[in-house]
Amino acid sequence: MAGRRMGPPDATVRFELLDATERVLARDGYPAVTSRNVGKEAGVDQKLVFYYFRTMEDLVVATFHRRSEDFLGRLRAAAASAAPLREIWSLISDRSGRLTIEFMAMATRNAALKNEVREYNRAANAIIEEGLARRPLPTGADPALAPPAFVNFVIASVARNLLVEEEMGLTPPPDEMRILIEAWIDRLAP
Repeated sequence: MAGRRMGPPDATVRFELLDATERVLARDGYPAVTSRNVGKEAGVDQKLVFYYFRTMEDLVVATFHRRSEDFLGRLRAAAASAAPLREIWSLISDRSGRLTIEFMAMATRNAALKNEVREYNRAANAIIEEGLARRPLPTGADPALAPPAFVNFVIASVARNLLVEEEMGLTPPPDEMRILIEAWIDRLAP
């Protein structure tokens, strides 16, 4: 099928399929991401999915890639701000929890997506750690106790856990938890 004709990468329908994939994934979970469901969500015949993407795996990877490229741009701006820790936290803790959970679940079974997630994670970590290296520390704080890689790991882990717990309804009142986390961040980066 190498010679199969493919739709143009800048076609409106292609972008509608990417948007539809995100909506199906967020609403119904990764098992529902089928050509039939995506086509129906986009309002097109399911055959068009394969005109624009060789496989469903290609569609999912393209959907994640588009979303991650946009996020990396916003992450660069946050890391370059006057308060990188606060801005990075605000950005990573406010993402669509359901979509993040679904992409991660899919990546465990999809090698191409797993590689895309890995590459995104490397790029995001580099941006975050560069921004955190510039952050002011509290007076008298030992920088060895909160190196950028460690702070990145902690805030990313807390953000992911908070998103999962909110999605599952496991967290005490989320606003209460966020206030405590942000008070902790204020102590790390006055």
